[in-house]
Amino acid sequence: MLLATLGSFAALASFTLTLVIWLWRLRKNEIAHLYRRMEQIEKRIENIEKDLTEVRERVARLEESVRKR
Repeated sequence: MLLATLGSFAALASFTLTLVIWLWRLRKNEIAHLYRRMEQIEKRIENIEKDLTEVRERVARLEESVRKR
């Protein structure tokens, strides 16, 4: 009886440990995915800022050409 109880406890502990490790890895993957997503968003923002700078420069050139007329 004692051995059966210990065996059941060991099986349960092993299952629980396996589940915890699996959940930890899943969580790590989620965090890594979020960081990759944040990097993508940051790159998009940088591209938008560059585009906005180009638009501002074009507008400034147009305003200058209109003033010269």
